[in-house]
Amino acid sequence: MGLYEERLQRTLDAVCMKKVDKIPFSYSGPAYIARIQGLSIAEHITQVEPATDAVIDFLHDHPGIDTMHNPVQNPYGLAILWLSQIKLPGEELADDELWQLDEKEIMSEEDYQAIIDEGYGPWAARFMKEKLNDPMAKMAELGPKRANINQRIKDEADVAVINGALAGTPIEGLCGARTLMNFFMDIMDEPELVKAAMDKMFEFSYANFCKTLDKNKPIGTWVGGWRAAPNLMSHDTFMEFVWPYEVKLIDAALERGVLPILHFDSPWDSELETLKELPARKCLLMLDGSTDIRLAREVLGDRMAIQGDVPATLLAMGSESETYDYVTKLIDDVGPSTGLIVSSGCDCPLNAKQENVDAMIQATVDYQVK
Repeated sequence: MGLYEERLQRTLDAVCMKKVDKIPFSYSGPAYIARIQGLSIAEHITQVEPATDAVIDFLHDHPGIDTMHNPVQNPYGLAILWLSQIKLPGEELADDELWQLDEKEIMSEEDYQAIIDEGYGPWAARFMKEKLNDPMAKMAELGPKRANINQRIKDEADVAVINGALAGTPIEGLCGARTLMNFFMDIMDEPELVKAAMDKMFEFSYANFCKTLDKNKPIGTWVGGWRAAPNLMSHDTFMEFVWPYEVKLIDAALERGVLPILHFDSPWDSELETLKELPARKCLLMLDGSTDIRLAREVLGDRMAIQGDVPATLLAMGSESETYDYVTKLIDDVGPSTGLIVSSGCDCPLNAKQENVDAMIQATVDYQVK
């Protein structure tokens, strides 16, 4: 078994709650890599080959990394996911600033009916050209340049990029285009209209998601929960407007032998019991530090592996020893022999201290699995 296969198998064993020889570490956070390797953020998102070179060099410098996520950011995908304008370094922002979503109310209440009447595909194509400066076209331009990123990382650094696709529920785009407050007012005022529009949106996005999985055959896929986080809504609202879509996306991945990586940012404490409805030892729960990770382990037991969750604040403002000790205690509490994949809470922040990132990774190497 080569190094690539060894690292990937260790990660997949943890997902299945099998005992591992080393606590796996999965890296997430392309902006930090760009900065630490001497690229501006503008260069990172526009110059694919140098950005990939930077990732490979970073992985060579950190042999404790077993897998990674999202190595080179494509910000246009964020505009499509959240139906919002995006400000980019080198354009609206300084070269070394992070990309930023600029959420404004750019979708009207009448658009719900338009989505139902036109279908989401035609409506979205028109909407994105008129309101978002056509991110789909810009994605298509970058596509050929980005095609070999993951293969290069595998071949040259022996590391698997485990999220080869991305899916979210309709709530994500509607919150972006309508704004968060307006969307939640809409589901109070016109719940049937909104749900019908969401069903149309999901019909389109689900078909595209399945096509992507069938074509690319990734190791895993992010199934996102950002604005869909249950701390923003009641249990009944969550079960009507979020959970059915999440389950269908997860099932689509499982049916194809693709690992569903539940990229659940924000607090999910109130619906941890609901996650027990999912097939045991088949999904990876990726937390960002907002959910109580120890509570998640208590509730889920040996049913689901967890990835996380070294806080961005600790990586940016803590000390090397604090970071190392945090990771060691996290392993003790959540996965001393299996079921935990250590990572930053969501992305490693742009302003993380190098010594803290190194300590986060090294702690997983030093930990003695019993």
